[in-house]
Parts: sequence; C-alpha cells; structure tokens
Amino acid sequence: MGSSYSAIPNADERDLLAMAVKEPQTMCRSMTFLDKHPNVRHPVHTDTINCIGAVRPGMVLTGSSDKSIVLNNVDTGECVIRWRGHTDSVTNVLYKQSQTRHYVLSGSRDTSIRLWLFNQNTPCEIYTSHKLTVTTIANLEDNLFASGSRDTSVKIFDISRKEPLLSKTINRNLVTHISRIPNTTQICQTSEDRIMKLYDTRNLEIIHEFPVKAHIQNHCSASNDGLYAIASSGGSNGDGCEITLYDLRQRKELRGLKGHEESVRCAIFLPQNITCKSIILSVGDDKTVRLWTKEDSKCIWREQSPTGSTLTSCFGFADGNIVVAGANATFAHLKMNGRAGVPFLHCISLQSTNCMPSTNSRQSFG
Repeated sequence: MGSSYSAIPNADERDLLAMAVKEPQTMCRSMTFLDKHPNVRHPVHTDTINCIGAVRPGMVLTGSSDKSIVLNNVDTGECVIRWRGHTDSVTNVLYKQSQTRHYVLSGSRDTSIRLWLFNQNTPCEIYTSHKLTVTTIANLEDNLFASGSRDTSVKIFDISRKEPLLSKTINRNLVTHISRIPNTTQICQTSEDRIMKLYDTRNLEIIHEFPVKAHIQNHCSASNDGLYAIASSGGSNGDGCEITLYDLRQRKELRGLKGHEESVRCAIFLPQNITCKSIILSVGDDKTVRLWTKEDSKCIWREQSPTGSTLTSCFGFADGNIVVAGANATFAHLKMNGRAGVPFLHCISLQSTNCMPSTNSRQSFG
C-alpha cells in the first residue's frame, strides 16, 4: 500500500468565508464558492435591463432597452406580465399604489412617462411634458410622483393629470436619478453636473446643494430612517468610482466608499437582520456586486457579476433576497446569508442572453 496518501481539505464553510473576507482579491463568486450552482433560466428580456422596481417580496418590475416592461416572479424566473408601448429604451420603472388601484409607471428615452394598469396591455395615461430622455421617476405620497430628465428639469405630477403640478429647470442639471427621503417632504437628486441636491416637494425649491464632486453622479438613495443618503459616482480605472455617504440632518458629506474600479451605477441601503451594522449594496461597470458597512465604509463582500456582464441596477428585500440586473438581459437572484454576523452572497438563479440554459440544469460557469 505504501505510505502515500491524498490530503483531504478540512476547512469548513466558516473558514472559507473568513479567508474570502480577509483576502477579497481571491474571492470566488457565489455560484462556485460553496459548490452550489445557480439555476440558469431563459431571459425574459432581449437587451440590457436598465432598472428594477419592487412590487413585493418575490415580485419585481424590470425595464429594458428592448422597450418593454416585465413583471418578474423572482422565485421561478417567469415573466408574469409584459407591457409594450414605448418606442425607445425604458429607463426607469416603479410600482405605485393609489387608494385601491395598483399602477406601474415607466419612463423612457422616447421622452414619455406612461401609466399602466396590471390588467391592461395599453397605458391608461401618457405624460409628455419632458423634452428629452426621462431618466428617473420617484414615488411620492398619495397620487403624486416626481420625474427627472436630460432636459435639465424636475417635475411633480399627479397621476390624474397629464400636465405637471410643479416644474423646475436648472441650467446643466441633466438629471440622473431622484429618490424620495422617507419621513420627509424632500427628495434627493443627482445629476451630470456632479452635484447632489435636496428639494422640498411642496414647492420644488432647492433646500441644499452638496459640494460638487469630481465625476458625474449616477444614482442616489436615502436610508429608511431618512437620516442618510448615498450617491454613486462615475469614473474609470479606479478614479472616482466611489459611493459618497451624506448626513441629511447636518447636511454634510461624511466619507467615500472606495473599491469599485469602474463607474458605480447603483447603490442602495439594504434592509437586513444579519448584522447590527447598516449594509450598503452596490453594482457597477466593473461587473461586481459589493456589500459595504456604512459605519466604517469597508467593503465586506465582493461578488463577480453572475453572468460576466456589466450591472446597472440592484434591489434588496428585508428577507435577504437580492436582485441585480444589467447588460445582455442579465437578471440574477442572490441571497444574503450570514456566518457569525458576517454577511455573504449566494447566487440562486440567473438569466442572460450570453448564458442560455442547457439540458443539464447543473450547468457551471468558469
């Protein structure tokens, strides 16, 4: 028999996780991290997914460059409803409940905003006040919503009226994103002028402008308590490519979260109960999904894009389920779990035009 033997790895999942967190440069993506491969499904879109809008846990809306909006079942990967009508890319989509009615709002490069019902294939209203691409729409209270466009304007609409209630145009304010600040009558707005602004939605007056940044600001998001906001920065080769954390009470910049190597397209505060720290979720052009802690600005998990595509948007639910989307019709369902209070991600399912499912449901990726 001889004395030779084969070494058997004895590191358990906690040891592997600890090593991955300590050495993020060697971190594997989740589909092979614990030898658990995701389900590969047929894509519901045929082009880049530009935006995600939550309806409820397990159901999200997506808007795509294929000009359609889809209600997705996250668990099964199925297209539940598809709406068509825009003549150019859908740039933003959201779910709105007004009294007993349930609506979908979508913005597009065709300069229009459309209001849809879940039981109708055609829009019940079309808003055409913007002159250029509608880049963002945001849910406000009651029947109201806010919109922003490359025409440098921000508008407030009532869903029952085609014309805006309020409109404000600012020179060079090419709007990239608007987010409502919870528990307030305020919104935050990012722009290609590299400035994040705060508005009062009652009159659209600017309350505050934060100091100008070095790069275009792509996206903004407020914490659920309304005390903090983050803005995602453009950049390349590690220059810029940061997430800026702001204190909304003191109205000052706190610090930058650096680690992405290309433009950060979306960053949000992630509801979760794995750790007592506040977690931020981000995606970007460097084809990574990242988790950060707000308190110390550290990147605690880095995940390669499940399909190897650039990522445009992300959303997370309180139960730990996360959806990310991007180029090549990428739509991936991830789950955030934890070991000893350390969060990590695992990819459950994915779909993309560049990795179609095979007859073997256990298809793996290198």
